[in-house]
This record gives sequence, structure tokens and C-alpha cells, in this order.
Amino acid sequence: MRRPVKYKAKQAERNRRIIIAAAAILGVIIIGGASAAVILNRSEQTGKLVKGSDTVAIEDPHTTKDDQQTKPADTTGEGTTDTTAANGVTEPISDDTTAPMDTTAPLGETDDSQLPAVTDAPDVSVSPETDVPNPPDTEKPTDVGTPTDVGTVTNYKGGYLALSDYPTAPALKDAAEALRASGYTAVMVELKYDNGKLAYKSTVAQAKDYGANPSVAALSLDEIISVLHEAGLYVTGRVCALRDDLVAKGNTEMALMNTAGFRYSDGASRWISVYNEDGQDYILSLLSEMQDAGVDEIMLRDYALPADTGTTAPLYDKTVSKTDAVKAFVSRVNQTLTNTALNLEMDVSTIAAGGSEIQGMECAVLSTLCDSVSADITLSNLPDGLKIGNAVIADADADPKKTVETILSALDTQDMTIRPLLELTGNADIDQAQVTAAQGKGYEAYQMIARVVKMNEK
Repeated sequence: MRRPVKYKAKQAERNRRIIIAAAAILGVIIIGGASAAVILNRSEQTGKLVKGSDTVAIEDPHTTKDDQQTKPADTTGEGTTDTTAANGVTEPISDDTTAPMDTTAPLGETDDSQLPAVTDAPDVSVSPETDVPNPPDTEKPTDVGTPTDVGTVTNYKGGYLALSDYPTAPALKDAAEALRASGYTAVMVELKYDNGKLAYKSTVAQAKDYGANPSVAALSLDEIISVLHEAGLYVTGRVCALRDDLVAKGNTEMALMNTAGFRYSDGASRWISVYNEDGQDYILSLLSEMQDAGVDEIMLRDYALPADTGTTAPLYDKTVSKTDAVKAFVSRVNQTLTNTALNLEMDVSTIAAGGSEIQGMECAVLSTLCDSVSADITLSNLPDGLKIGNAVIADADADPKKTVETILSALDTQDMTIRPLLELTGNADIDQAQVTAAQGKGYEAYQMIARVVKMNEK
């Protein structure tokens, strides 16, 4: 049956209202959708959300554009394909998971977020204010002399300054003078970290090429040494030699390889090969620069081979023995430092055993190539249940004085000039106990170092 015209008019009016209401609702949806799109676009700028054609995926905000490129699949199980080789030849990269690490995952070339930060200096638990602790009261002479009165084991009472805390000359001057006034006669500063970064602005061309110079404000080496000397301090510069992620990543030829055919990584850093003369030359050029700037002593660490026997352990040159390779490198260091003293840092277990076959370290030989040896007795580096000599130290922190005494007693059998490397714990009584123990064992010299929380020497 046909509807009357009046009914049709009412129905048309009703339909018109329905259309208007529907349009209003649709408008809200459209506006809401547009707002979501704006939010999504803003999120894209932060790197947290990535909009696809049909889906939205969460991605790592630290991932670079290069990391988002499609990469060859890894069929070896050891690492991914690396195209950074200097000779243009494709090189695989280590993805060694055998090295024990506390907080850092093993390196893999496809995920640079796992790499330790190479733009910043180490973070330490000691603030600039507490970086300048007072040594024991009995160690405060009325006249501690000048740097010329200090040797590697004579009148050497070593404090510690983190250069990253003092980017300006006035700030460093205040800290250095506070050390001197407290009775310290020497100061140890980190000059090269074990990720390859330097604590000062180097003029060595390769250091610039590899990005070793600090990216934050930093003094030149001449300025650093001048300020420290003016404060009357003997300057020891600590250098991580072969443990260098920047160089090993940037130059395949210089890198230490592993048994799986990749660049070796200890889980936190790659290494320069002790067998590679070009790699040695780079380190020697930095040491020469330090010597020219007036550094009184180089405290060298990581100058041998890694202590790693895992499934992807370092690959050694079988034509040259490990001990010969390490001896040759340290000999070159010794010959380079004609006007600067050389101190070799060693693990106490290695000293007590007379060396380390795995690392290519023969203490009797190495001790003849340096002025002194730093025995690392820093409490946080000592494992519980440490076996040394005929003793076992169940808990190194339980009785710091006894720990230092026990270790130094075990080292007495070694014919070398030893300087204890002790730890600034932030507790004056514990620090006093360590120094007292060293002095009680006949050691006049000692080096204190800040307890490290995280280091790219870490």
C-alpha cells in the first residue's frame, strides 16, 4: 500500500535527522582516528612506534637506520656477516657467549646496543667530593716533598682522580691540591680505557680516526700533567693496552681473532692482537705522546693475552709462543719509555704462580722489563674462596687487613719489585686497615684506586 505524501515528508525529515546524527558520530570517529594518527606519528619520531601499511610494531628506540636494513642470515651460529674489513673482504664477527659477564651481554655485530658505551668515561661510585680521601693520619708528613722525591716504590703514596669529573683546569687543580694537602705524593689517572676511549684529547692521527678522543669536554694531556705537577704530585697514567674495542672493530687486520674465525670478544670488548705490529705501533704512539707530555709513570694493563679457554677462545699464532709474543710487546714498550717509568699491573694469582701460560705471562721475564709491578689486591676484584700460596681466603671483604697480609705473604717468594694496588672502599677504617697491612709487610709504597661500579675499562 502506498504511503500518504504527508507521511513521506515526515519520513524524509526523520531520515534527514538520522543522516545528520550519523554524520556527527562519524565525524567524531574520523577526528579520533586523525588524533590517533598524529599520536602515532609523534611516537614514530621517538622511535618507539613504527607504523606499517597494516600493522604497528614496537622497535628499539636505539636502533639506527643501518640496523633496520635487511642483513644476511647467520648460518654459523657464531656471529653475523661483517663488512667493515679494511681490505673489503667479508669478515665474520665474534658472538662469543662463553665469557662470564656480570651485566653486559656478549657482543654481536648485529646489535650495537650490547656494546659498552664508548662515548663516556667510566662511572665510579666515588663522587668528585669523595675522590680525594685522606690517607691514614700516620701517613701525613709535614713535608711530602716534590714529584722528584717520588719513585715507583719510594715515597709513593698514590691517590686517584677520575679525570672525567674534572673537565676544566681549575676543577682539576682544586682536586689535585686537596690530594697533596692530604698527604698523597702521587696520583693515578686513567688515560686509556679498555673500550679504546681516551681520557684526554690526543693528537695521534689514528686515535682521531678510530674515535678514541672523548666526545665530552676534556683537557689536553699537557694541561692535565701541568696541573698535577704544579700541585706537587708524581703522575701515574693507567693504560689499557690491547683490550681495545674501537681499534679491533675498526681494523680487522689488527684484531685478535678467535678459534671460530671471528674477531675475539671477552663479552665486553674486542682485543688488539699482540702478534700484530701495526696494533702495537698504535699503542706505542700513544705511550710516546704520554711520555712527551711529562707523565712520570705508565701503569700498563691488558698487555698480554686474554685468560680465556672457552669454545671461542683467542686464536694464537702457533709459529710464535705466547710468552715470546708478550715479551716482545712489553720489550717494545720498555724501549719506548726511555724517560718514563713502567709499571705492569698483574693479578695476584698470576704473581703467586710465577705467570700464566694461557696469557703468555712469565713473571720472571716481565719483571726485568719494568720498574715495578702492581699487585692487584683491590677487594672487589678478589673472588671468594681465593686460593693463593698455601692459604685460602674465604671472604676477602670479611677482614681486609688479614686479606692484604695473606696475599702479600704469598707473594714474598717472587723476586720482583711489588707495589700493592689497594682499594678505596669509602670506609676510612677499611682503607686504613689495608694500608696498615701493607706497611706491616714492609711495603712503603701503595696505590689506592676508587671502587668501580661500572667501567668501560669499562
